[in-house]
Amino acid sequence: MLIDAGNVEDGSKIAETIKSYGIQKIDYLIGTHIHEDHIGGMGKIVEEFEIGTIYLPYNQTSTAKYYERLLTAIQAKGLKLTKVEVGKTFQIGNVTCEVKAVDHTEPDEPNNASIVIQMNYQEHQYLFMGDAEKKVEEARTWEDVDVLKVGHHGSSTSSSQAFLDQIKPEIAIIQVGEGNSYGLPKEEILNRFEQMGSKIYRTDEDGTIHLIDQGEKIVIETVPISCDG
Repeated sequence: MLIDAGNVEDGSKIAETIKSYGIQKIDYLIGTHIHEDHIGGMGKIVEEFEIGTIYLPYNQTSTAKYYERLLTAIQAKGLKLTKVEVGKTFQIGNVTCEVKAVDHTEPDEPNNASIVIQMNYQEHQYLFMGDAEKKVEEARTWEDVDVLKVGHHGSSTSSSQAFLDQIKPEIAIIQVGEGNSYGLPKEEILNRFEQMGSKIYRTDEDGTIHLIDQGEKIVIETVPISCDG
């Protein structure tokens, strides 16, 4: 399973990384929503790999070249988008995934249309929030999780205290660009995780983050950002 694929220029790098693991097929390809920093590189992924099921929020469209490239790549391989609904579950080996949120009714709110996935492996629970904001967090109840992919890059639009009080993550992973112009992650969000005792990892400081689930424990390894970028 691959959730999102970064900006356009990230597509080749992501493809090379996946191939380095000997992977030739992606069983589930999930674009959480249509913003470029989440699906910009996805056209390249579809071109380079055998693809099984593809999930994208419905009613989300764009005239951007990266989106048109993705749709062209999907069509060229005779693939189709699979409509995804809340409560949908699927299995990948010993991993069980469930769609916890997706909104097909808000075409003007791509962030809140985000496909949110909870992944369970043995004793550990993972929650991938896309760019979902407080509106999504408040729309349902949530379970405890061990690992949270923090919503909306650590923006104050997401990770409300009420939400965090429900999920109580031991590990919080923030995907965020180094020196980004938005000032992310926000200090107030970092403080919330720190006060909860969550261990924070962030790509702008830690570089590439490898999480290895060994069943009894979770091991985190980081690869610092190189000087040449």
